[in-house]
Amino acid sequence: MREKVFLPNDVSVVLPDHIIRPIEKSPDYNITIIMHSVAFVQKMNQRRLTHNRNKFHKFPACRLTDEELANYMKAVAVLEHISDSPVTRYPNRLEMLLAQTDIMTEMLDACRREMDGDAKKQSRNQMVFSDFCNLLAQHYRDRHEVAFYADKAHLTTRHFSVIIKDNVGMSANDYIEQYIVTQAKNLIASRPDLSIKQISNIMGFAESPSFCRFFKRKAGLTPQQYRKGD
Repeated sequence: MREKVFLPNDVSVVLPDHIIRPIEKSPDYNITIIMHSVAFVQKMNQRRLTHNRNKFHKFPACRLTDEELANYMKAVAVLEHISDSPVTRYPNRLEMLLAQTDIMTEMLDACRREMDGDAKKQSRNQMVFSDFCNLLAQHYRDRHEVAFYADKAHLTTRHFSVIIKDNVGMSANDYIEQYIVTQAKNLIASRPDLSIKQISNIMGFAESPSFCRFFKRKAGLTPQQYRKGD
C-alpha cells in the first residue's frame, strides 16, 4: 500500500485492481467521481485505445493545468449528458459512452506522455516500468516471456525483474501472467460467441489444454467454469 497526496487539478484513473482508502482531507476538499460497471470496462478493454490506461497502474494520478482541467470537465459534462439521456434519444448511447470515454482517456494520456517524456520527473526505473506496460499491452498475445521485455529495455532478465518487482511488488513473470489472465477473463466474459479454443489461440497459446491449465492455475477455475460463473 502506498500513500498518495492529491492536489488541486489532479485526475486519477483507478483500475479494477486498485483500492483507494481516504486517510484525511482538507476542508475545501471537492471531488468528481466517474464509475464504470464491470460490463462497461470489459467492453472498453476490447477497444483499440484502451492500452494507454495501463500506464495508470503504477502512477494513477495525472496533474492538469487549469486550462486542461477546464477542457476535461467539459468532456465529463458531455459524458454525463449522454449517460443521463434516455435510450430513445440516443439509440447508440452505449457506443457514444464508449467513444466519449476513449476521448477522455486520450486527453489524460496526452498529459501522461508529457510527464513520461520528462526524464527529470521520472526515474530510470519508472521509465522502464512505463515502457514495459506499453509493450505488454501491445504484445501480451504473442510474447509471454520475460526475456523479450528485458531485451527491449536493454537489460538482463534478472535486472529487469528486480526493477519490475520494485515497482509493483511482484516478479515480471507474475505481472505478465496476471495481465494475460485478466485479458483472458475479459474475453471469456464478453465474447460468448468465441469458444475456449478460439480464445486460447487469440491469447497466444499453441494448445487449448495449455491455456486451460494456465488459466486454472492463475484464476482457480477452468475457463469453462469461469464462463458459467461457478
